[in-house]
Amino acid sequence: MEDRNKLLGESLSDLLSRGKMAAALALLEGLQPADAAEVLEGIPYEDRLRIFSVWDVEEASEALPEMSEEGQVEVLQGLARDLARRIIAEMPPDDAVDLLADLPPRTTEALLAGMDPDKARQLRRLMAHGEETAGGLMTPDAMLLSDTLTVGEVLDRLRDAPDSIEMIYYIYFQDEAGRLSGVNSLRELIVADPEVPVAEIMHRNLITVSPEEDQEKVAALIDRYDLLAVPVVDEEGGMLGIVTVDDVMDVIEEEAKEDIYSLAGTWEAEEQRERNPFMAAIVGRLPWVIIALALELLVAGGILRAFSDTMRAHIALVFFIPAILSMGGAISMQSATRMAVEVLGEGEGGRRFAASVCKELIIGVAIAVVSGAIISVFARSMGESARLGLVVGSAMACTIVFAALVGSVLPLLLKALRGDPSKASEPFLATLMDILGLAVYFLIGIWLI
Repeated sequence: MEDRNKLLGESLSDLLSRGKMAAALALLEGLQPADAAEVLEGIPYEDRLRIFSVWDVEEASEALPEMSEEGQVEVLQGLARDLARRIIAEMPPDDAVDLLADLPPRTTEALLAGMDPDKARQLRRLMAHGEETAGGLMTPDAMLLSDTLTVGEVLDRLRDAPDSIEMIYYIYFQDEAGRLSGVNSLRELIVADPEVPVAEIMHRNLITVSPEEDQEKVAALIDRYDLLAVPVVDEEGGMLGIVTVDDVMDVIEEEAKEDIYSLAGTWEAEEQRERNPFMAAIVGRLPWVIIALALELLVAGGILRAFSDTMRAHIALVFFIPAILSMGGAISMQSATRMAVEVLGEGEGGRRFAASVCKELIIGVAIAVVSGAIISVFARSMGESARLGLVVGSAMACTIVFAALVGSVLPLLLKALRGDPSKASEPFLATLMDILGLAVYFLIGIWLI
């Protein structure tokens, strides 16, 4: 698919260079919006603007949200103000709000000022919510009907539903006071008796979220209950809109990237990435590196100095330090990654956490026994004393057990302190295990040798 879209992009640029705009538009006509967006992002910016300047507004409004945030902003800022306004007005409200939030405030205000008052009012209401909340993620275009209707009357209303309704698979109902009272799937209504009041068959036990609910929790709810959408309600129980599964997929992808960056110690603020990606990368990584460097020099270096006499007396001990430290760092990171995934999921309880820690500890003990035995045999094969083999094997086993314990408990500790479990990052864990590994190794060495 990627190769095909790349070829289409080249054909599109060729047609535009020869002045064949009609043929270029015809080439885009049969493409899905996501494919059209990919093709357009692969051609020069000037050609992209030429397409959007003459493209059908409805098709442009479908393709634009599929482009990257930077690509959307570039296109919109390059278009005539009136055309940009018409494209935004045609976009789904949740996508339009996301794009307006990425634009400079003056541009956003100018676009809203010239828009249809009702549409502008709707977008302003959505923009009042935080970007990473259910309110900022929702679309107000949902099928909401009175619960006093019959099934047949509901189906009649569905036939006349406007094209802007994004998720017609769920039909929501409200009571006379305007409170959300129930929901039915389209399939349930189709197979039901048309004369039956919907109040008799609708599901009243609704899963809802408030407009200020964090987007990660909304995504977790949709994933947990296998929903296609979740309604957003105000304090009085009135429905404000819905968060759909396609919006949640974007959230999951975004949060997964952030968590992976955090685990690797390369967290970068989104605002910094937008202004200066190069500096954002440096600022995002440098704090962890400086902390790790300071701990390695002050603490790990201090341990080595403290046991320098032991190392001089038993120089063979030095040979096995890298193996012990690297195993400690690797095992701790594996345990931390697994536990971070467990903790980041919603709905887990303390009992499940305890079971997960015990499981990691058992795995750690098993790996410790095998690894300790292997390195002990290796030490003996080098002609070293049996006592040195015991020291190395015991230190390796103890370090791995500590690594599994520390790696699995640290994300839980961060969660308990209301921190982000993904911040149990690799540089910090690796440094911590260097310190523990050295301390364990030399203490066992002094005790046994």
